[in-house]
Amino acid sequence: MTTPKIPPDLTTLFEVTLPGGSAYALLKKFGDGEWSAHEVAHVLSFAEHGPTKELRLQWGMAKQAAKYGMSAGALFYTPHPDVIERVTRDGAGNLADQAAAILTDVVFREAPADDDA
Repeated sequence: MTTPKIPPDLTTLFEVTLPGGSAYALLKKFGDGEWSAHEVAHVLSFAEHGPTKELRLQWGMAKQAAKYGMSAGALFYTPHPDVIERVTRDGAGNLADQAAAILTDVVFREAPADDDA
């Protein structure tokens, strides 16, 4: 089974929706074994299903508001029901390694090659 990835263009939105606000901080929690079932579901769901249309719209409005020095409030992401069901059925501990692999890719992925080089 191929591990899904969070596309680079969605990394910032992904991090904005994390309770701790940082993929690196969450990866450290996984490394320390202090993750929660909700965090496992959040990472897997975002990688497999991405943000909802509504969240993408809210993200666009939040970026526009930031241009004018305004706050658009917090953005929330609810994991997809299929992922919640899988985490419940299979156990978060059995899926934590996959979520950690996704986070590792987000944190340590290689930058795109510079075409001017």
